[in-house]
Amino acid sequence: MTQREGALMRLGLLADIHGDVDQLAKAIERLRRDSVDKFVLLGDVIYDRRHADEIVELLRSCGAIGVWGNHELGLCVDPDAEMRQWYSESVMEFFSTLQPRLELEDVLVSHTFPTEDARDVLSFYVGVPEETGMIENCFARLPQRIMISGHFHRWFAATPSGKLDWRGEGPLDLASEDRYFIVVDAVMNGFAAMLDLERNILVPIELS
Repeated sequence: MTQREGALMRLGLLADIHGDVDQLAKAIERLRRDSVDKFVLLGDVIYDRRHADEIVELLRSCGAIGVWGNHELGLCVDPDAEMRQWYSESVMEFFSTLQPRLELEDVLVSHTFPTEDARDVLSFYVGVPEETGMIENCFARLPQRIMISGHFHRWFAATPSGKLDWRGEGPLDLASEDRYFIVVDAVMNGFAAMLDLERNILVPIELS
């Protein structure tokens, strides 16, 4: 399942917030200063019930869209009566808007490898970016030029030719003739990112 939006030039990327209200507020403030067109969640928005309402209030304030992670899987896929009792109506409504995968321009957003089934909790624990065949499989099976994930709590980038020597230490130039698989480090670790589709560049952001 995908959702497509047109004419987006700057995407503010928020990975693995894990309920960290303070870091999320910093990330939103910084990305607003960078005039992003859309805030995009890469999953694991919450850790548990703690701060869920505050997190959702912040995300609603910036019109965030995105994908679910393993930590909110039960809120997004067939939530049962017990789950609905634990969380407010506002939280449940917000998480019902998240998708398993999200297509924006020629960008595919997912929490983990986009080839995995986001409705199956076990799929979130399959491999690491360097594992033989995982990224190659993504490039072979999916057509998008840029694939972006969270989940791994680190910076990582690869092309069909292999892993890049980049760990989020500076902007990553995305040559228009190549394809990319990119992992964005976690908001809870003090990071966010901006993907500028006009300039073909991904800018890591360290939250102060």
